[in-house]
Amino acid sequence: MTNLHDSLPDLMRRATEDLQPATPELVARGIRRGKVLRRRRTALASLSGAAAVLATVGIIVGSTQLLQHDAAVEPTSTPSSHRPKPLTPAETLAAALPKSLHRGHMTTSEDGTLSVVLDDGHGAGLLTVDMMTAQANTNCNGSPAGTCTVQSDGTVYVAYANRPLYTDESNPGGITVTTVELFYPDGRQISISNYNARRDQGVEHSRPAPILSIAQLTQIARSKQWVYPPRVS
Repeated sequence: MTNLHDSLPDLMRRATEDLQPATPELVARGIRRGKVLRRRRTALASLSGAAAVLATVGIIVGSTQLLQHDAAVEPTSTPSSHRPKPLTPAETLAAALPKSLHRGHMTTSEDGTLSVVLDDGHGAGLLTVDMMTAQANTNCNGSPAGTCTVQSDGTVYVAYANRPLYTDESNPGGITVTTVELFYPDGRQISISNYNARRDQGVEHSRPAPILSIAQLTQIARSKQWVYPPRVS
């Protein structure tokens, strides 16, 4: 049997006789390979860091732009809608009257009756407007016969033209009146009268008939601009 101690050097020689020595070229190639790997790892790390920075910058910029956009598009506070001031009864009447008529000074009595003298060039005539809000009048009781109708919406409509002011006695001055009255279901009431004289009593009539017709008075009475007084208890 061969002695292992004696044969070991020979075995090691034969096992390593085909191995190439580490030449300078192999050493240099290994160094270059190591440098390439280190540069690649450094580059990857740099890219990762740059990407993270860019992502952070993108988030910040995006957030800033979003905030700026929101600030830009945020609607400014809308100014409170300005509602026009309601017209006074005198202003409403002035706007509703025919423009061709000459109008005297408009007055309001203590009981709220609005009065104005109109003139169309053929004689003057007084116009009065009375308004109130009270218990609703739902029928024609007390109205002159043939002058009253209850309309489909419940409004009581009274109208008559050129009637003597005093029907149950002599009519001093020959004063006549054309009147339109509306009694709404909610208690609003308006009465418009036009006379053939400058006043409703104590004077002679100044023209054969009042200036305004039933149709004209009805149009004035139905104006949506009237502001009715508070309800009378």
